[in-house]
Amino acid sequence: MQATDLTGTYTYRSFLDRPEPVDDFNKLRFAQLELRLTATPTGSLSGLLVFSADGDPLAMDMVGQSSDDVPLTFTLTGRGKPGTSIADFHYEYDGVVLRRWETGIGQRTALAGTVLRAEDHGTGSGLARAGQTASFLAVKRTP
Repeated sequence: MQATDLTGTYTYRSFLDRPEPVDDFNKLRFAQLELRLTATPTGSLSGLLVFSADGDPLAMDMVGQSSDDVPLTFTLTGRGKPGTSIADFHYEYDGVVLRRWETGIGQRTALAGTVLRAEDHGTGSGLARAGQTASFLAVKRTP
């Protein structure tokens, strides 16, 4: 796989790292969003993590770098767009492209990794403290 193969639109899901079994899968839900990535041949990554696609998207700007490793790894930094309700969002991502099975049927490119809330955001009872981590999985919408 080459860095440019990361270009595309993904369904992004992140999950709280709770070790105990849960009776409702939604208790693990951290976020479900749309990830749009563009990759250059040198491995530079840019794009959006879209919270709402209505009109002008509510999104974080994403920038990062992929490696030449096998499997392909990447890092991303996400920051809320200035002038929006998520302008103070700052998250860091560390991920890997999951293996494609030679005999797999209908398999899509999938990214997996961890996400870190790098800075506090919000205020009062809505304050989200820095340091929260979660696992993520992003599945490419087109093969």
